[in-house]
Amino acid sequence: MSTTAQLVSTQRLCGGLVTVADCEAMASTPETVGSGRFPSLNRREFLHGASAVALTFSLLPILPGFASAQISPPLLQLGARPREDWAQGLAPVGELQQEQPGEVKFLLVHHTVSGNGYAPEDVSGLIRGFYAAHTGPEKGWPDVAYNFFVDRFGTIWEGRAGSLAGPVKPDATGGSQGFAQLGCFIGDHQTEAPSEPARLAMIALLAALADTYVIETAPGSMTSFVSRGSNRWPPGAPVAATTIAGHRDMSQTVCPGDAAYDLVQNVFPAEVTALRASRATPPATTSTPPDTAAPGASPKPSGAAGTSEPAANSAAAGPEQDEGIWGPELAAVTGGLLAAGTGGVIARTLMNRRAARFAEENGPPPG
Repeated sequence: MSTTAQLVSTQRLCGGLVTVADCEAMASTPETVGSGRFPSLNRREFLHGASAVALTFSLLPILPGFASAQISPPLLQLGARPREDWAQGLAPVGELQQEQPGEVKFLLVHHTVSGNGYAPEDVSGLIRGFYAAHTGPEKGWPDVAYNFFVDRFGTIWEGRAGSLAGPVKPDATGGSQGFAQLGCFIGDHQTEAPSEPARLAMIALLAALADTYVIETAPGSMTSFVSRGSNRWPPGAPVAATTIAGHRDMSQTVCPGDAAYDLVQNVFPAEVTALRASRATPPATTSTPPDTAAPGASPKPSGAAGTSEPAANSAAAGPEQDEGIWGPELAAVTGGLLAAGTGGVIARTLMNRRAARFAEENGPPPG
């Protein structure tokens, strides 16, 4: 993948709230300090500071576009686009109810059975179309059915009103089956699997929902409840379900499509659980041995042979810088997604630190 494509992918994975310009700043843009130009961040330096800075900003009381005081930390850190970003004033047409405390027992994956070739600018219109169909006379639901959407670019969208703030009961669960929170791929995944960005975003969404509602997600995890009534499970019927399930497990349907259902059964439980574990475990640290250079010897400059850090402007840094900023390390730091609204701040903060360090080591800039 080209650097530009990686930047665009990162911007989309950030829910669109971090601009491509911010992402370019993270990867390659020099910072101007006074009248001098200082070297840009490489990916290692970005990653080194991003974990601490992202954590700090994820705990701020207010982030742009979010009433964050009402959103649980795991969902806040997703960087999901809030409902108003697609709704354009469309409100629920009927009463919405919240699930009772402790009654969110499993997570249900859907797909919209719509085309897979849409552009980023099409997404909000597509969701408004789903809203119209769901609230129309055929379905008669009070709002769009799903709690969250995931588009093919990896952006997560709040669907049913209030889903970022609490366990709003969804529809499309086989009547009034309930007991679940819904994540829906925008696309048709009967034969075509979700894109890689969409797969990663759904994993992040399921992990955040599982953390929020205390759901066990390890492979083989099951839950049970008494049906409230559905076209598959009549009222009062005992139901046993995997804690990450597909719509077809609750209703007479082929949703979420064979290709996505394979992920539900064979991929998501392990990957969601691994992501949750990585966030719960403090990152490993390594100790750097003291410099053992002979007395009187000059210390090696940063980036010299025998050190682990490449020189700031050295061509030898090649692969490290050419890989761009998106990779497994960044995914591990951020859970696959940057905290919404913090990307540009992270980039600027780290570049300012880099500039200050450069000035300290090399003197003030010329002129």
